[in-house]
Amino acid sequence: MSQNYAAAHLKATDERVYLEALTENVFDAKEIRLDFNGRNSVTIYNVNTVAENDYVRDGLSRLGVLVELGTGTQTMVLSQDKSFSFSIDRGSYEDSMMVTEAAKAIKRQVREVSVPATDVYNLGVISAYAIANSQGVIAGTAVAYNTVYQLILAQQAALTELKYSKEGRTLWITPTVFNLLKRDPEFKADCDLSYNDNKAGTIGKVDGLTIKEVPASMLVANFQFMITCKNVAVAVNKFNMIRTIDNDKDVDGWICQGRRYHDLFILQQKGTGIRIYTKA
Repeated sequence: MSQNYAAAHLKATDERVYLEALTENVFDAKEIRLDFNGRNSVTIYNVNTVAENDYVRDGLSRLGVLVELGTGTQTMVLSQDKSFSFSIDRGSYEDSMMVTEAAKAIKRQVREVSVPATDVYNLGVISAYAIANSQGVIAGTAVAYNTVYQLILAQQAALTELKYSKEGRTLWITPTVFNLLKRDPEFKADCDLSYNDNKAGTIGKVDGLTIKEVPASMLVANFQFMITCKNVAVAVNKFNMIRTIDNDKDVDGWICQGRRYHDLFILQQKGTGIRIYTKA
């Protein structure tokens, strides 16, 4: 890469803007722990139920025909094995006011590349699942300021009909659609924008939904909004390694490297807890 060496006036670094992790705390399912220690795939069980019968007060099958309880399985295989590697020459470091300090460079790499790439992947998996299974409105009419809130409430109702709790639901929305939503009089009456956690990307709550505003560039094409329920997916980070090598025989300086092994899995028994709205 090209180098810009320091003159006397270059004493600060013009850092780029960045977002904190948006999906990390949402899909960290605390009720489900997937142990990938020593392996790259795990299999979990799900257990069937049986229908109830009308009790019969005589005969030999009073509680109904005996049915052996069945089970199913879901196998999850880690697929995201990502890495980075760059060097910092000692001469370049000394001639640029030490702005390429290794520790700061690695932190910059993680926050500007690794974190958003993970969010894009996680939201992409969730969105693709909902679209593939027609969960919501696919290729619908573009939302307007006087329709968006009612469209969101319709998807809320669909999730409630599927018996999902209102607790722990998240609304993912683009800035453009959120601006339309803020103009809706009914939304303004219901929403509590005083709940604000910028580090987690949370900007408010409405109708039991935690609102997360996401740049459209991080989402699938024609995305308008999406609702996810609690524990619908599990984000797994098997390891997140970063290191600095300062004694390599071929580099007088530092080698900075990182590797992360991760994935996101939608749980089969909760997969219907995603509703998406995309425009045509």
